[in-house]
Amino acid sequence: MTLLEQITDYTLNLRLDDIPDEALDLAKTIVFDSIGTGLGGYQGELGAKAARYATTMMPGDEATLLGSGERASLEGAAFANGVMVKILGMDDSHRSAGHIASQIVPVVLAAGEAYGASGEDTLVAIIAAYDFAVRVGRQVRPMQRARGLDLKGTLGAISAALAAARCARFNREDTINTVALAADLASGTEQYVYEGGPCDTKDLIAGFASRNAVFALRLAEAGFDGPQGALDGEYGFFSAFGDGFDRATFADLGDDFAILGTGFKPHGGCRHTHQAIDAAQAVLAQGPLDTTAIEGITLKTYDYATRPSFRVDPNPPSREVAGLSIRVSTAVALKQGTAWRHDFALWDDPEVRRLRNLIDVQVDSDIEARYPDLNGCRLQITLADGRERESYIPNMKGEPEFRMTDGEMREKFHMLTRELFPQERADEIYAVCNDLESLSHIGELTELCAAAELVIA
Repeated sequence: MTLLEQITDYTLNLRLDDIPDEALDLAKTIVFDSIGTGLGGYQGELGAKAARYATTMMPGDEATLLGSGERASLEGAAFANGVMVKILGMDDSHRSAGHIASQIVPVVLAAGEAYGASGEDTLVAIIAAYDFAVRVGRQVRPMQRARGLDLKGTLGAISAALAAARCARFNREDTINTVALAADLASGTEQYVYEGGPCDTKDLIAGFASRNAVFALRLAEAGFDGPQGALDGEYGFFSAFGDGFDRATFADLGDDFAILGTGFKPHGGCRHTHQAIDAAQAVLAQGPLDTTAIEGITLKTYDYATRPSFRVDPNPPSREVAGLSIRVSTAVALKQGTAWRHDFALWDDPEVRRLRNLIDVQVDSDIEARYPDLNGCRLQITLADGRERESYIPNMKGEPEFRMTDGEMREKFHMLTRELFPQERADEIYAVCNDLESLSHIGELTELCAAAELVIA
């Protein structure tokens, strides 16, 4: 049996009763959080542009766009919503699979609408897709990073395709072909982090992957066949995009639910800057701090947060990638107190620029020894009068070991959507997501996500 056959059988046979409550709750939270980040992204220029493109170039009446509430084709909705969910950089994260909600959730929402999927279908599809994505990610992520590939475009496309086929209630053959065809659509590089000029692909890649997933779905439905060894064949995905294939990674399917390793982001920017933001906020909690009195900043963390070079660049080329730098993120948090999207608008403020160039980033041997199980940070600030402030964060907020509370997730959603609709609407979306297994048609949820008017920030 090929891996494609194994994962297809697992996905098609998985039922709600097979899934532990904690995994179901996390899947619901992922949907709620992704809708919130998508609505936040919709309010920016790129989000509005993606929505316009979808309705103009991929018109239709199959699925709903977040924010505008307009209708588009299946591919148009998957593309635009994928872009929107990714824009803020506040979508979920997983240590093995990166950020995959921005591909999977837009696809299950769009395919769910187009094919009449229920809330139960949607939850099962998401959980199966995470089980697949995380196990693939464990094997290919290091090599993909070394080659400059973006997991969203490669891993995201095939994982979302699997979820789409489950939502569409495809049979075994069509599901196999959907994933196989998506594997040959997988693409995307991380060159965007090094670009100094205008470049939108950091967020567009999530849209590409979502669109490719449903394109593969439609190809399979039309009778097109993909390679049966698309994943573990001699020249399949694991060979082309990784260092080979180890089937043992998939031996615990159905026993170990990978979605349980999902983390959520309380701040904007790269996940590997959040421990520093937490540490900066811990310093600020000790009392008022005049940043102009800061003369030295030492930041110690784990090695992976310091490479590649863009992660420690004190002077990134643009706002679009500024949130990927731990120096910039720390400086913004110290100056603003928070690191939301509007805070990063001040990434090149003179005082922020001074602070980010003061920061000495080091690898802490104790923190490194505990990574990736813990991903902490030590922050030491020296003031002009000789006084010092210090903080230590053993694990960044939002990780599985230090989850955001239900109230914090709802506060984040409200912060991202308060310019679009009142608190009552946010509460209604939360209630529907929290009881998603009872929903007869996923379209009942997407209908709630339309704002009264477009707001561009």
